[in-house]
Amino acid sequence: MFDVIISNATVIDGTGRSPYRADIGIQGDTIIAVDTLGGAVAREVFRAEDLYICPGFIDIHAHSDFNLMVDPPGRSKVMQGITTEVCGNCGMSAAPLYGPVRKQREATFAELGIHRVWATFSEYLELLEQQGLLCNMVPLLGHGNIRGAVLGYDNQQPNKKELAQMQGLLEQELCAGVWGLSSGLIYPPGIFARKDEIIELCRCVSRSGGIYATHMRSEGDQVLEAIAEAISIGIGASIAVQISHLKTLGRQNWHKLPEMFTMIETARDTGVRICADRYPYTAASTDLDVVLPNWACAGGNSAALARLKNPTLREQIVEYLRRGERGLAEEILIARVVTEQNKPYEGKRLGEIADMRGQAVVDTLLDLLIEESLRIDAIFFSMSEDNLREILKKDYIMIGSDAAVWDTEGVLGSGRPHPRAFGTFPRVLGHYVRDQRVLRLEQAVRKMTGQPAEVIGIPDRGFVRTGYKADLVVFDFTAICDNATYEQPHRFPSGIIGVMVNGSWVVQNNALTGTRPGKVLRRSEAVLFTSVGQGSSP
Repeated sequence: MFDVIISNATVIDGTGRSPYRADIGIQGDTIIAVDTLGGAVAREVFRAEDLYICPGFIDIHAHSDFNLMVDPPGRSKVMQGITTEVCGNCGMSAAPLYGPVRKQREATFAELGIHRVWATFSEYLELLEQQGLLCNMVPLLGHGNIRGAVLGYDNQQPNKKELAQMQGLLEQELCAGVWGLSSGLIYPPGIFARKDEIIELCRCVSRSGGIYATHMRSEGDQVLEAIAEAISIGIGASIAVQISHLKTLGRQNWHKLPEMFTMIETARDTGVRICADRYPYTAASTDLDVVLPNWACAGGNSAALARLKNPTLREQIVEYLRRGERGLAEEILIARVVTEQNKPYEGKRLGEIADMRGQAVVDTLLDLLIEESLRIDAIFFSMSEDNLREILKKDYIMIGSDAAVWDTEGVLGSGRPHPRAFGTFPRVLGHYVRDQRVLRLEQAVRKMTGQPAEVIGIPDRGFVRTGYKADLVVFDFTAICDNATYEQPHRFPSGIIGVMVNGSWVVQNNALTGTRPGKVLRRSEAVLFTSVGQGSSP
């Protein structure tokens, strides 16, 4: 007796093998059989003729940490087939929140309407479980959180005592179940950290079997040096390295891609465990203040705002930015602001906004940062489509959205977020597999499922396999399509027929079913699962 049988489906199992026909029998939250189940009995039979079924997509690079605390929950991830999000990337995680780090996040809490407070990962993860999740969540610890808690946002290096404090916080959160450390080396306070600091912290993570995910120190002019640093950290700490959203920013750097590949592949050939992820778009998205020089960001948001308002320091910042003024005008789109007075600028390029305001582009940029207290999300158009295709083809590249979960309404329906929040995974399958044939279907599915499960170390997800959790996506390959655009990003995709998380349907007929079966996946529990012989890491 099964709870659910998905019958006569074309299965893409996450291993990279060719699709095959099978029935899938599910009992509770687990796949019990992948076979021909003609005489079996089930409470529900889902007939999947002409449809494909694959493991639920694992978003290896997500930023939903705080948005997950919004109720009702955002739908943009599960509606595109994502059943597990790896959060806490780019050096910024939901915990720990102490001292200056908590103060930096107060504005985020206010904007999202979050009233419950926490300090540690244990507290945060417990709150998530109480609220209920549509998808599973895998937590990483942000390096910026522990550095900011101990050193604040100043440009300084830790002494032995301070480094020990950072290691203590890291060990505490590793025990709470985080899967590794992430860094954001273009963001404060990560921009002030030296390589040896990262190595010492990564050694703690390596001892526990975790990974190191890095938003490198440069993705543009110094990208080769940044890759060398990431490799060096992997070697120095004996840790698996995940390069976040591998890219070449700026036309002047597009030609560097072959050398980037050579560096990564040479390291892999010598035994360095290094992979990367990428989203299927040629525009990046992050906070607008990322364009400021490092020195202008020291001390946190209040100190940065004070510098922007200081005429002498502002002129120095203007001089720094002027060299790229043409790029600023054409390549930056304002995605989200906080104040009502500036809402008309959402969805517009910086040059257009400058014309509306009758200002120079650099003055518009700096004045907007002041008016919004630095709380501006922006989209940056600076990448090559040809390079994107070559990146996607590499067998060590996985798919990640680099997005938080959003929605079409409520608090999470505001602004003009990057379309990747709504369309990443359907875009790969529809555009880059079916239409452009950049990837084979089974190859793309592996990059979204089995491969990230292996890299992170999740022992019971990522594959359609007996004994594995029933995280599944049913889709129509002829119809799957991303509908979100930069101009109209709040659009769910087409062709996703059903999404199952832990054996329960979360999406059917293009709508939520009302269930919240997602779980917090703690690494400590996964290690126990493997060690007692109930399963093994794929």
